Amino acid sequence: MLPLLRAAPVGAPALLLLPLLSSTPAAAYPFMIRHGYTGCGECHTDPSGGGTLTEYGRGQGVILLASRYGAHPEGWEPPDSKDFLFGALPLPEQLALQADLRALLIPKPGDMRVIAMQSDLEASVDAGPVRAEASAGWVSEGAERAWITSNTDPGGNLVSRVHWLGVQPTDDVLIRAGSMHLPFGIRSEQHILMARSATGTDTNDGQEYGLDVVAQAGKVRAEVMGIAGDFQVSPDDYRQRGYSALLGWGPESNLEVGLSSKLTHAALDEATRVPATRQAHELFGRWSPTRPLALLAEAGLTTLGSGGSTAVGSVGYLQADVEPVQGFHVQGTGEWCDDDLSDDAAPVGRGWLALQWFAVTHFDIRADAFYGTLYCTPGTDPSFMGLLQAHAYL
Repeated sequence: MLPLLRAAPVGAPALLLLPLLSSTPAAAYPFMIRHGYTGCGECHTDPSGGGTLTEYGRGQGVILLASRYGAHPEGWEPPDSKDFLFGALPLPEQLALQADLRALLIPKPGDMRVIAMQSDLEASVDAGPVRAEASAGWVSEGAERAWITSNTDPGGNLVSRVHWLGVQPTDDVLIRAGSMHLPFGIRSEQHILMARSATGTDTNDGQEYGLDVVAQAGKVRAEVMGIAGDFQVSPDDYRQRGYSALLGWGPESNLEVGLSSKLTHAALDEATRVPATRQAHELFGRWSPTRPLALLAEAGLTTLGSGGSTAVGSVGYLQADVEPVQGFHVQGTGEWCDDDLSDDAAPVGRGWLALQWFAVTHFDIRADAFYGTLYCTPGTDPSFMGLLQAHAYL
């Protein structure tokens, strides 16, 4: 399989490049901090968020995410329709299944295009101390690092982003090995944030193989992963090895702060094609000062050591998520990125406005508008970008 070495142009055609960047896995919604969730393990089988929902998480999707169209009667509980296939196929308690479908519409006059960004089936097993999770699906474009097949012609490819096996010796510790998303920063469905691309921690195809340990101790959660490389990328020289780690502290139910650290080395860097060591170290926080408002922020430094020199950069964002009525979200995000603080190129930025509506259980639609650059490429002229997408899970 070819490594991801293609450099995409930016500017006015950037709208047409977004499908290459938007094959997202199942969503993780960090704005749930407004409901007192400083961690993600209650609602997701992956303790860092995203992927298969737990039974409890499916219930919260009805109670807290979806729009309401009237008051619930006394004693109301989420109906069985919240479950896999709307409850038509009862599952044993140890097994969780989920199907995710996500599509992108490009409203180009005379050439309306619909891109299949995600059509995944995910399975999770919780059998006492043994845990496992795997996903498999198909994308029409993009997500190269997650490819199982290697079709470069029209027709898309089969993908598997996560597949891991673990053991849970106690309720607060999980040890697992396999292909996983990296523990770094705020886990979000918005994987094209510069804080994700500049640090190599996006949830589209930024997964790596390795050994991971997750622990929870009161108000503190921690995760450390030893990175063995992405075995779906070849040749081996392009695989990066090192570590990624996260430490989070939730002193209050509406507040979490933390730090992340990542260091990897590759014999041939995918971008520079020479030996390189990359680092990223950052602070992050989530805070809901009042129920309608959730604030998310990340800020940190990146380094690229290659060819005897080291470039130090910075990246970060501030995002405000406002939910005026349940199920309807307005998000505003300001981002910045500079891949080398010592050169003369000005840092780049991006303004991002999104409207998201969880219209009914199992379904949401989203419209995004951006102004800025698509990548962390200082010196690039800003441009307008936009996308429309729909997501359903069963």
